[in-house]
Amino acid sequence: MKLPLIFNKISLIIICCIILFSCKKDPEIEGIKTNDRKYTVPVTYNFENVDYSGQLTRIAMLDAIIKYLETGSILGTVLDAAKIKNMYANSGSPFGVADLNTSGKQLKDKTFTTDQTLMESYFDSIALASQSKTVGSNGIAGVVTSSTGKQYLCSGNGIDYAELTEKGIMGAVFYYQAVSYYLENIATKDNTTVTQGKGTEMEHNWDEAFGYFSVPKDFPTNNNVGYWGKYCNTNDAVLGINKTMMDALIKGRAAITNKDNATRDEAKKVVSETWEKVVAATAIHYINRAKANFADDALRNHTLSETLGFIQSLNYNLNKKISAAQITEVKGYIGDNLYNVTTANLDKARDVLSTIYGFDAVKTIL
Repeated sequence: MKLPLIFNKISLIIICCIILFSCKKDPEIEGIKTNDRKYTVPVTYNFENVDYSGQLTRIAMLDAIIKYLETGSILGTVLDAAKIKNMYANSGSPFGVADLNTSGKQLKDKTFTTDQTLMESYFDSIALASQSKTVGSNGIAGVVTSSTGKQYLCSGNGIDYAELTEKGIMGAVFYYQAVSYYLENIATKDNTTVTQGKGTEMEHNWDEAFGYFSVPKDFPTNNNVGYWGKYCNTNDAVLGINKTMMDALIKGRAAITNKDNATRDEAKKVVSETWEKVVAATAIHYINRAKANFADDALRNHTLSETLGFIQSLNYNLNKKISAAQITEVKGYIGDNLYNVTTANLDKARDVLSTIYGFDAVKTIL
């Protein structure tokens, strides 16, 4: 008489199990996040459908502009402001390389909009300084020669506009476009439709940000770097940021390909914050170099012109740690005449930056 009861209990258990398993949803249908699945993150920036040729073209355009501006460091060489502006806007076939002239790319339309006129004012200033037929000094534009024999074309207040131009475009184009356009808007881009050679819109935008960082795909093992990659590498010995930056760039791209939005956003934050550290640390680095060469007008002015360019570049990250007022404060300590700057004020400028970015312990060795 007990046998049917046992069967009834077994039947009840089986029925409950069937109900339980039939109610459990498939993980895909339930929307388990993609980062709950495993995917491979490569050790180099090695992905399918990568294209940042536009960034490489604009980098080559800046190379050409700087090469032309540096000819102004030979006394008697007059620079043409119209030519520089044409190179900036890629107008009238201004480059000696046909591929640049016909690329359809330019630097001007990618510049932080309100600072396009600022860049062009640099071109006017350096062209005006190049008209000088005398050696530069306080109040007199011209070529200034350092104790090491290096020559720099400076305005009457000591500004090396070739350096302001280079660092200005690095900031207002490369840095701004990468962190405040491509990465800042990455979540709004399509990540479904694949274009052969470019990937999805989201993948392509991330690749373009990578292109502006100016490093090879196997950085930091390969240190054949330019522009921002160069300055990241310069500060790596003290800050250890090469691997941090490259790992984030690679991880973010892999996350996009694998529809892992959470990891993508984490990587984006690391890239933006680390790149900003590169900018700030480099400004401090050049303040230290200016102090080390303080008695040499040419080296001091040249180096502080670089410093001003990097400080200006801090403006271009929408999520920057530093405020506009603090940027103005730092610029104020350096002043508008590099012949009159004091080491005490350079220390103040450095201290503002080091406190904001947590570099107090290493500010003297950056």
